[in-house]
Amino acid sequence: MIKTNYKKTFGPIIILFTFLTITVLSFVFKNNFVGMFALFFLLIIISPSMISELLITDLIALLVSLTGLIGMSFTDGVERFFLLGEIAAVWGFVWIIHLFNDRAKYREAENKNKLTDMAAEIEKTKKEFFANKIKLEKISLRIAQYKNLTFATKEITKIDNLQELKEKLKNITKWILKCDNARLTTFLPTDDRPPDIFDAWVVQKQSPLLIANTLRDYRFDYSSIPKSIKSIIAVPIFHNKNIIGIIRTDSQVENRFLQEDMVVVSLLVGVAEITVENITLLEKTKDLSIIDGLTGVYVRKFFDERLHQEITRASRFKTPLCVILSDIDHFKKFNDTYGHQQGDEALKRFSLVLKNNCREMDIVARYGGEEFAIILPETSKNECMEIAENIRNNFQNEIINGQHITVSIGISAYPDDATEHSQIIRKADERLYIAKSTGRNKIVWKN
Repeated sequence: MIKTNYKKTFGPIIILFTFLTITVLSFVFKNNFVGMFALFFLLIIISPSMISELLITDLIALLVSLTGLIGMSFTDGVERFFLLGEIAAVWGFVWIIHLFNDRAKYREAENKNKLTDMAAEIEKTKKEFFANKIKLEKISLRIAQYKNLTFATKEITKIDNLQELKEKLKNITKWILKCDNARLTTFLPTDDRPPDIFDAWVVQKQSPLLIANTLRDYRFDYSSIPKSIKSIIAVPIFHNKNIIGIIRTDSQVENRFLQEDMVVVSLLVGVAEITVENITLLEKTKDLSIIDGLTGVYVRKFFDERLHQEITRASRFKTPLCVILSDIDHFKKFNDTYGHQQGDEALKRFSLVLKNNCREMDIVARYGGEEFAIILPETSKNECMEIAENIRNNFQNEIINGQHITVSIGISAYPDDATEHSQIIRKADERLYIAKSTGRNKIVWKN
């Protein structure tokens, strides 16, 4: 680099002194050949590597011209014209040098503009590439979310009870949104946390809630918002047009959740709502199959299944168990005399007396036309007799169509009277028959 600069700086000076020397020789020897040689030598020495500094070149041309003019004063005739030609040739070459330099500058500027445009285009392409890369990453994330949503939908539709649905919905929400915090509020005493201002807003507006930055959301009082909550998604779960729960996820990071995330959670909640509806219908269907439509107590098939289970349980834990069989006295006569509507009313009234005098753990069932049966787990015979007496007394105090109706009751106990299902039922039935055949309106617990 230093050598090149040295050459560009001193090249024109060398040309000047060389040309002056040759011109002086031409004056001394009065030889035109020397002058021609000087011009030829000038043309050879001036190379493209020496024409970059135009100012120095112009000064050299000026000095050459002055030298030639001085030389013309010492010459005459042909030599004077020769010197004049030399001066003209020098300025001709200066013009050519300027012309090529301008073209070079124009091409350099053009190339520089092209390079600038190319650099700008490359920068624009880079920005578009990174923007498209970010978009692609977001699209890939959404595709993964929707794939996960498809899998989650299949998982949710398999659920057949509400408690499992609650746990599954929380776990799937955390999995799809890649977050550690999700909860389902159902406004029940068993919930871990009571509803806060965000849940209250969702209930009041009956609308999903998305907060990208709690510090900039002026719908809520900033002082009442925990500092650990920066962004929120809360989506209500509806059943029969009423909110039955809210699926909620919080984050300590601002702008953690986007509109697309809320759409995904809303789709997930939509599937959960359908599942809740299916579970409710399933329970209703199940109830219809095990509940007597007239009296609202269990049917005989369900009673038999539960008696098997309760005997097994009593055997395992060594606990007592009693069975009550009861029959409304003279029911056929009452039904024929006052009509089926009054007969149905008597059945309903008796079933209500049974449920009012039994515990929640007891199983009350309609065993036949006017016969009712009760399973009393973890109940001794003495306790059972007390319950049976309350049933008998309360029912005979009922007035149906102006009439008092009585009931007869037979009791059997596990393991005192029997240890198997059929034996326990047979014992209670035998004692019920004794009660009816010995005057009715009584309780028989042994024979």
